[in-house]
Amino acid sequence: MYRTFEASQCTAKDFYRLSMSLVVPRPIAWISTYNQAEGVNLAPYALFSVASTEPLIVQFSSRRPKDTYHNALREGAFAVNFASTDQKELVSQSSKELPPDVSEALQLGLSWQPGQAVNAPILEGVRASMECTVHGTYQVGGAVLTFGTVQAIHIAEEILARDGLVDPAKLAPLAKLGGPWWGATVAFQKGKPCD
Repeated sequence: MYRTFEASQCTAKDFYRLSMSLVVPRPIAWISTYNQAEGVNLAPYALFSVASTEPLIVQFSSRRPKDTYHNALREGAFAVNFASTDQKELVSQSSKELPPDVSEALQLGLSWQPGQAVNAPILEGVRASMECTVHGTYQVGGAVLTFGTVQAIHIAEEILARDGLVDPAKLAPLAKLGGPWWGATVAFQKGKPCD
């Protein structure tokens, strides 16, 4: 027996909340950009994924254009920092709305360094990050998607496995579930590779 929820019979908010509790886990992209005051803007995005593999393009989506979107367009770049489970509170605090010229990274006591390949800050203390140039944006309904071509990937040596790939247990990625729920991958199984 199934219970059916039709978009036409639900409020947009209820339909959104229901769908976000179903499409789980969602990896969190902790996006860093430079704001107009040259400070570091930092915001978590749970609508994040790979959009293309050749070239490698990632995308993040926001229900409305926010500071990160405006900064990325102005600077032509952003960085994706991969938050670990032990950084959940910092990630959560960085989601608070602040004036555009206020640095979330500074307020949270986080350190960063300039990107090597693009004009975007890279967070220190994360286990991996990607430097991206803005490939383009696309309006979908009330949301805006920002696409970035990955120019460089930084990975902490200690999370690399013998095969040269990331060991997911050591990455310990933080994920978002529905409502107030956060996710942590606690069990891993090896299997045949798939696309």
